[in-house]
Order: sequence, then structure tokens, then C-alpha cells
Amino acid sequence: MSEATVRSVATGRVRLTVPWLRLHPGSAGLVDDRMAGLRGFRALRVFPRTGSVIIWMTPDLLDVDRLVAALEEAPPPSEPARPTRSAPDSSTGEVVRLAVGGAVLALVAVRRLLARPRFRFGSSGAGGVLTVLFTGLPFFRGALRSLRGRGAPGTDTLVTAATLISLVLRENVVALTVLWLLNIGEFLQTLTLRRTRRAIEELLTIGEERVLVVREDGTEAEVALDEVAPGDVVAVYEHHRIPVDGHVLSGEALVDQAAITGEALPVYAQEGSHVYAGTIVTSGSLTVRADQVGRDTTVGRIITRVEEAQSDRAPIQTVASRFTRRFVPVSFGLAALTYAVTRDPRRAMTMLLIACPCAAGLATPTAISAAIGNGARRGTLIKGGTHLEGVGRVTAVVFDKTGTLTFGKPLVTSVVTLSDRFTADEVLSLAASGELHARHPLAQAIVAHTEQQHLHVPIHQACQVVLGMGMRAELDGTRLLVGSPALLRRHGLDLDGDAQGWTQRLRSGGETVICIAQDENLIGILGVSDAVRGGAGTVIRQLRDLGVSRLILLTGDAPETAQVVADTLGITEVHAHALPEGKLQLIRDLQEEGHTVAMVGDGTNDAPALALADVGISMGEHSSHVALETADIALAGNDLRQVAAVVELSRHTLRVVRQNYGLAIGVNLLGLVAGAGGSINPVVAALLHNTSSIAVVGNSARLVNHTPHLPRTTDDRVTAAPLEDRRVR
Repeated sequence: MSEATVRSVATGRVRLTVPWLRLHPGSAGLVDDRMAGLRGFRALRVFPRTGSVIIWMTPDLLDVDRLVAALEEAPPPSEPARPTRSAPDSSTGEVVRLAVGGAVLALVAVRRLLARPRFRFGSSGAGGVLTVLFTGLPFFRGALRSLRGRGAPGTDTLVTAATLISLVLRENVVALTVLWLLNIGEFLQTLTLRRTRRAIEELLTIGEERVLVVREDGTEAEVALDEVAPGDVVAVYEHHRIPVDGHVLSGEALVDQAAITGEALPVYAQEGSHVYAGTIVTSGSLTVRADQVGRDTTVGRIITRVEEAQSDRAPIQTVASRFTRRFVPVSFGLAALTYAVTRDPRRAMTMLLIACPCAAGLATPTAISAAIGNGARRGTLIKGGTHLEGVGRVTAVVFDKTGTLTFGKPLVTSVVTLSDRFTADEVLSLAASGELHARHPLAQAIVAHTEQQHLHVPIHQACQVVLGMGMRAELDGTRLLVGSPALLRRHGLDLDGDAQGWTQRLRSGGETVICIAQDENLIGILGVSDAVRGGAGTVIRQLRDLGVSRLILLTGDAPETAQVVADTLGITEVHAHALPEGKLQLIRDLQEEGHTVAMVGDGTNDAPALALADVGISMGEHSSHVALETADIALAGNDLRQVAAVVELSRHTLRVVRQNYGLAIGVNLLGLVAGAGGSINPVVAALLHNTSSIAVVGNSARLVNHTPHLPRTTDDRVTAAPLEDRRVR
């Protein structure tokens, strides 16, 4: 017994995880078999790789317990795999049908060239009928499903009707030629779509089926990837992919994280660094302790999100489905009218073939799938076509400040020296010495920054925490004070005019002031703040250039701190002291004004606003679990520039969809006019049908490698490096 788990329930829709699917991927068709007999069952999507099953039911007949019971039992080991009926035929079947159809047509052509009239394939031969039925099998199956009410009539229904007309007229060669050409088109579409999926999968795969696990005695053993558990230590060498999410225990390496975070350049990983499964060690080597493995890694979650996103239909995609569904009866009507006027069944059959809305049906889903794959490739998880379309229509973007526009943790942003005897680096080293054993976030920021600068930190002989003020330490016979101005006043030191001026200047810039004194001398001041993320100002300007009319900074911080960040980035609208309820109200107000609103945040307190916004975007690898689950789009890394990139990607995708409709409808209209006038025959109609479908799929496939074309602006990267040595004499 393998327990199925319910992941989400919506109106008429249930998502479950079925563990045995991952162990028996070839038995995915059993899910379809078990669902087929349930009353109220409408549709199904199965993802064997992740064990996810999405089921659509009639809302009034939805019984979750009944669905779980139907899927709970795993198939016995001896039970053969059954193909899912909703899945396309295998490549082998397609190739066999193409080979058989092509061979028979070639034989007919040779016989006719040799003037052998006894070969009667084209008139009444039973072999001809059987060959036509075999090559048209996938179309006939689709038509049969429609007749049984398992789907709306579509291209398969039209092709089947045209084939039957040909058989009735004993035009077996015509029928076989048309079906052979249509099979070529289907095969080419399959190859194109498979190439698109392969490009995505190659970018999102962990790639290592066997990995090196470091045992307790230091030896390395090669094991299967699925045997690695959290807490295991793995060794990764140059040009290999990291197989787990975890922290580096030892070693140094450059790691290409482009597939996960979208960062163009490799990042430097050393002891303590966090690394992701699926990223590549370009030089060096690492030992990594696994925190998450398999489907729980960042790349595993990306693959799951991409798979689920394929089942979420965008509004424009629903329009395409409606167009296809309504155009089928119109096609039959046009064919019937043509026959009534011309009394020519071949011309009526031509109308059925040219009117097939196959290309129009492919226009949106192929573009949406390719764009979602493009986003995943760049570290942007788009959870569905609805959200992909929505983000391209936003007119207002609301940014949370802490952790989104800023790093969300204190960083040393200014170093001021107030003594000729000390350089900026020496001031930093002494400050870190005093704060070495303090646990306050400001103290830890100073120590971490000094270590990043590879500066020597002298070890003090004694220290004392002065609660709420800072640290007092003894270093080589001198007294060291590191803390607020109040700490200095408590020990009889006052700030002179220069120090007062720097204090006011740093505070006006939103920085917290840390004073450093040695014995009776104030030697320097540090400014610590939640620094603005690199490129944030560029993103704001790019969004404006993309037509976003309202850009708003929303935070629970004090107005003074918020205004400093807003002024730095050029944001004119600021809402400070905002609690979660206030954030919700702001989103509602913008929506009532007619705006399509995107909310960008990372914390649990942002989750309600992320859910209410038309598009919620969770920012950064350290987003809370609630924010990640609530958001419609999740950025796997910390690159804020992906916000503008996904807006541009959405707008470009909508342009591609419109191009696809133009191709599909244009070819169909030309063909209908030509077919009604008798200028083309069924064979040419099949060629036109293939041409439009392949053109649409090929046009959509370009989105996989699309690079966002954003307005070019000056980079305004803000880093945690100290400012220049601002010595006051």
C-alpha cells in the first residue's frame, strides 16, 4: 500500500502526490484507467517524474476520499505498463506509420510509372483500406474519444470525416497521401516540441546519476543519487554538477549557478557557502553537507513548478480552446455548403482539411510552455500561464523594502577615520576585535565584513557586554569601546564637532552609527545599514520604461529609513509603518483605481498582499516558505533584475502568441478561399495544414532561448564594501 497525499483542492480540481508513480513511471496509464470509471471525472494530468496527479472533476461530484482510495494501491511488480490514453503516440509508432504509408505510396507510384493497371490499390483494394486505417489510427482514436464525450471535437474529427469521405469515394490513394502528409506534420511537431522540452530539462536536471559520498573515515564511495540523504557529505570535483542543496564543508571552487539563480558569472564558493543542486563546479573542488536532496532541492522544486505550470491555462489559452471548439462545426458547415453548391465531394473534403484549426490550437500552449521554460532557465519560476500573462499587463508594482529592495540584514556601508594614526582597515580590525564575541546582529555584521575584506582581527584579552550600548574590551593593555555614542558618554567621552557632523550625516543616510574609541581617543565611526541591492535602481528605471505607471515602496520600517531607500532608487511613493493589514489595503486601493498590481516581497508578513495582488512575486532564495507558496512567480535567486525581465518576457510572449494566430488564421483563410474555388486538392490542403502548424510551433520554440531586451541604463550596484578612507584631519 502506497499512501496518496492530497496537496491542494480547488473548485473541481485536486492535486495529489502518488509515490508509486515515481517507482513505476511506465504504469502512469493505470491512473487514467482508475479514474475513467469514477462518476464526475472530466480530465487528468499525470507527471510520473514527480509523482504529481492533477484531476478535474465536476464540482458537485468531487469526493477527495474517493480519489485517494482509487490511487492508493500501487500496481503489482508483474503488472505490465499501460500507456496513458491522453498521451501522444510513441515515436516508434509514428515512424512505423510513416514508413508503411511512404512505402505503399512509393509502390503505387512505381506501378503507375510501369503502367501496371492490375494494381488496383486506388480503387477498391482491401490492402489499401487497411493501410489507410493503420496510418490514420491516431486521428481515429481522437475522433472516437470526442464521440464518447471525453473531449471536444477538434482536428481529429475533421481529418477522420475527410478520410471516411475518401474511402466512400474509393479514393484510397488520396486518403493515404493526405494521412501520410499529416503524420509527417505531427512527427515534425513532436520533434520540435521535444527539442524544446529537452532544452528545458537539460537546464533543470541535476545531471549526476551517481555521486561520491564521503564516509566518516574520509574515504569516498560512489553511490546512486537516490541513496543520498540529508546530512550526508558529498565530494564534487571540477566540471561536475553539485547533486544536493547544502553548505560547503571544505574546499574552494567557482560555481556556475546560472540555471538556478540566473547569475551570468560563476560565484566563489568556500567553507560555509550555500550551494544548489544542478549547478556546475567550473574550477576547484568542494565537499558539501546535504541539506536537501532529490525533489526537495531548489532544482527539484523548479521542475515540479514547471510541470504544474503546464496545466494552468492562461485566459488567452482558453480563448484558443474556445476558438478550436467552435470552429469545428463551422468547418463542417463550410464543407456541407461547398458540396451543396458544387456537388463535388473532393472539394468538400478539401474544405474539411484546410479548415482544421490545429495551428490555432497550438498558438498559445506552445508559446506559454516555451516561455515558462525560459523563465525557469533564468531562475524565475512562473507557476502558470495565467500569471505569465498577468505580469505583462501590470501597471503598478509594489515593492517590500527589507529583503527585497535591500539585503534584509545589516551590512557595513561606511567607514570614517577620525585619527591620523589609524587607517580605515585598522579601524575595522579594532571594531571587529571588540565585537568578536558579541551576538548582536550589528556586531556580527562588523565581524563578517572584516573577514570578507581578509583583514587581521586581533584577539582581545577580556570583554564586557554593555547592554543596549555595545562592547568594552581590553586589548594589549588598552581599553577598546565599540558601540553607540551613548557608550562613549557613559565612559566620559564626548563627540567633538567633526564626529557630530559625521554622525548626523550617516544617520540622515539611514545608517546606524557605531563609534570606536581606544583609551580616551575616538578613532573612527562605522555606518551600518540594510544596504540597497545591486541593480535595484536600474530595475526601477526599466519598469518605468516598460510602461509601469506606479512604483511604490511599502515597508513596516520608520518613514525616515524608508525615504532614504526610496530617494536612492528614485521611488516617489512611500508607505511606511505598514502592517500586513495596511499592505492589503494598499493593494485593494490600487485595484479599485483600475491598476493591475504586482506585489514583490519575501517575508511571511508579505504573504497576504502577495495572495491578493493580481501577480505575487516572491523575491530571493531566503523567502519564507509561506511567501514562496503564496506567490504566483518565485525568483530562485536574489537578482532583483529578474522582476523587469519577467515583465518583458510576458510581453514578448503575448506578441509571439499574436504572431501565431496571424500565421494560423491567415493560412486557413487563404486555403478556404482557394478550396472553395477549386484551386487546391486534398493533398495540397494537407500540406498547407502542416505548414501552418509547424510554423506556429517553430515560432513558439524561439521563446526558449529568448533574452530579455530591457532598456539599457547605468548600473548602480551597491555593495557592502567600505567607502573610501574618509580621514578627517
